[in-house]
Amino acid sequence: MLGSLPPAARKALAAALVLLDQGARLYPPSRGRRFARLDDRVAAAYVRALLARHGVAAEMIRRLKSVVTMCYYELPEVQREIGYDPAPYIAAVSRRRLESYGPRIRAAEADSGDLGHSGDSGHSGDSGHSGDSGHSGDSGHSGDFGAGQP
Repeated sequence: MLGSLPPAARKALAAALVLLDQGARLYPPSRGRRFARLDDRVAAAYVRALLARHGVAAEMIRRLKSVVTMCYYELPEVQREIGYDPAPYIAAVSRRRLESYGPRIRAAEADSGDLGHSGDSGHSGDSGHSGDSGHSGDSGHSGDFGAGQP
């Protein structure tokens, strides 16, 4: 998941983790120790203290918590433990999208060949699109959110 982030976001994430870790030294109950060296009780109190603040530190912690949570739920053993198996859902959505949009995709592919383009629907190579119809994968969306269908 982290590898899919843009380089600037990865650098910002690394900086935020360093700030969290080293910032703990300034929290009196840590007695000058880094976050990574705190026991669970003091570490939890430090995070709660940061979250209780309003401002950049609290927002940074909220965002870090979101990233850590997403990474945690990407672990195969965690997915198995909670009974999460996305493969059937992804396959169903892919089939449904192909049934719904397949004719339009094939028509766009055929049209792009007639216009002398090399199968990219008229998009230049730096447009961020890839593939035969200007889409990467199944439309660039990770789910059918807002479509009214599961």
